[in-house]
Amino acid sequence: MMAEKGENLMGKRMLYALATMTGTAVGVGASAVGLLRHQAGSLRRAFDDDVNRHYEPVTEAIPPPEGDDDGDSVALAILGDSWLCGLEVEDPTRTPPHLIARGLARMLSTTVRVQSTARPSALSEDLPAQVGEILNSASLSRQLSQRRSDDRRFAVISIGTGDIIHPIHGTIGIPVLNQAINRLQREGRYTVFVLVCPNLGGLPGLRDPLKTSLRRTSRVLAGSQWLAALAAHAVPLTATQSLSGTTKASLLNESGRFPSTLGYAQLSSTVLAAIAERIDAPVLVDRSLDIPEFAERSSDPEANSPTEAEDEATPREESDSEVR
Repeated sequence: MMAEKGENLMGKRMLYALATMTGTAVGVGASAVGLLRHQAGSLRRAFDDDVNRHYEPVTEAIPPPEGDDDGDSVALAILGDSWLCGLEVEDPTRTPPHLIARGLARMLSTTVRVQSTARPSALSEDLPAQVGEILNSASLSRQLSQRRSDDRRFAVISIGTGDIIHPIHGTIGIPVLNQAINRLQREGRYTVFVLVCPNLGGLPGLRDPLKTSLRRTSRVLAGSQWLAALAAHAVPLTATQSLSGTTKASLLNESGRFPSTLGYAQLSSTVLAAIAERIDAPVLVDRSLDIPEFAERSSDPEANSPTEAEDEATPREESDSEVR
C-alpha cells in the first residue's frame, strides 16, 4: 500500500515537472516570437526611412580617357535598390552607376551612356516601372550607337532585400525578376547581370532570432534569383562574395543596411569584371570567388565579410548549420 502511494506521489511529481517544463517552453516560444516581431518591426521602420535618404539620380554620358574615343557609344542601365543606387555617397562620381560607366569607358575606349533607375528601399513590385523607364529612355536609345550591337548594351539589376524585410506572398519577386530580365533582353537588347540578394543575416548589429531568420530567407531568395537569372540567360553575380576582404564597418554604411563608399566600389568592380569576361575584353579577370560553388570552398581566413561566403545562396539545398 505504501509502495502504491509512493508511486502515485512520484507520478504526480513527474506530471507536475512535465507541466512546468511545457509551460516554460511555451513561454519561451511566445517570447521568441514577440522578440522577432519587435526586431523585424524596428528594421522595417529603418528600411522605410531609407527612402528619404540622399542619393544621386544618374543620366549621363561618360567619356573615355582622353584620346581613346572610338567614336561610338555603349548603353548602361542600372536598376534596383539601395545596393546599386549609391545611397549617401558624398561624391556622386563614386556611386556604382558612375564607377561602372567609367570602367566600361576605359575598357572599351568609348563613351558610355548611363542611366540609373535604382531607388533606396525599392521592392520587386517597383521593378516593372524601372524597366519601363529604361526602355523608354531617349538617352539609352539604340539609335545613338553606330554599331547598335547587343554586345554594347548592359543592364545591371539588384533587387530583393526589400521583399525580405517587407515580406510578400508567393515566390518573393522571382516572376517579376524573370519578366524584367526578359523585357530588357527582348525589347532593349541588353545583356543583363543580376546581383543576387546578399546574406542579410550577416549585417552588423543584428541579433537572434531575426539574424537567423534573415540569413535563411535571404539564402533561399538568392538561390532562387541565381537560378532565375541562369534560366533567363542573364549573368548572376554574388553580392555576398563581392563584399569580402576587409572589415564589416568599412564595407557597409554605419546603419549596416547598405554598402559604404568602399562597399559600392567593390560591388562595381565585381560587375565590371563580369562584363569584361563576358565580352572577352583584353583584361585579366578571375571570377572564381564570385561563383558560389567556388566561393564556398575558399579557405582564406581573412575573407570574412558582412555576408559570409558560406552563407551565399547556391542552387543546392540549404544547410541549417550556423555560420561563423
